[in-house]
Amino acid sequence: VLACITYTNVLEHLVTHFREQRRLFDDTIYDLRIGTYHDRLVTVSPTQTLSQALELMHAHNLGALPVVDPETHKILGVYSRSDITFLTRATDAEDAVANLDLQLQDILRQQRTDVTTPDALHTCSTTHTLQAIFEYFAQLRFNRLYVVNTNENDRLVGVVSARDLVAYFLS
Repeated sequence: VLACITYTNVLEHLVTHFREQRRLFDDTIYDLRIGTYHDRLVTVSPTQTLSQALELMHAHNLGALPVVDPETHKILGVYSRSDITFLTRATDAEDAVANLDLQLQDILRQQRTDVTTPDALHTCSTTHTLQAIFEYFAQLRFNRLYVVNTNENDRLVGVVSARDLVAYFLS
């Protein structure tokens, strides 16, 4: 393998070299419907188990799931496939299987808090423009942004992935 090109790499190229009409960059990502919103959004609660989260991720072909407070719908964290904290505590295979019963709230407490990882929790609001999202991406190189509605106490309403942004520009 000489190279591995990811959606993040393609998006980085687009951010650097692609020049779209300025008016489109002034539209919000919510108005442009870039990403997944409302009833199509797959979330988990902090009391769900790792096993349940992994099943949902597999069923919906997702790389990460937002962990959301069931009452306020505020995002509390993100569990992603790249998060292997449950394995680091296992002493053997039986222990690893037992860790599948851990609640996500316990796993989130063990997560790395390094905001430079592509799967770290990053949010934006429904009012962020495509230009602002591009600038944000250029700084942080995220895999996905979670969209919150600031008019509804930061209620989670959507997710925009690097793949969604690439697909938007290629369509």
